[in-house]
Amino acid sequence: MVSKCANPECLEPFLYLNQGKLFHLKPTPEIESSSPAPSEQLHERFWLCSRCAKRMTLIWDGTQAKLVPLREKVSAPPEVKAQEEADEAPRKQRAHATHNGR
Repeated sequence: MVSKCANPECLEPFLYLNQGKLFHLKPTPEIESSSPAPSEQLHERFWLCSRCAKRMTLIWDGTQAKLVPLREKVSAPPEVKAQEEADEAPRKQRAHATHNGR
């Protein structure tokens, strides 16, 4: 049963399904076929709290889950952001004028 975040460094308790990310991981076909236990017993469920799910995910090797950091989004340099905002301004003005009936 899932009781806390799968990140061993996090103590966040599992309370609600709509918070964080729930993982249902199945064994690989090789593990499933070689095991005497019914396949449902080999399925694992893990949960990452919202904070941890923003920074990492779980991968499954068929026998155990491993935490893997997510790639960080690379933000554009300030000069590129400024140019993008300048390019977007005329479009926003047209959209505003259209919305106001002009």
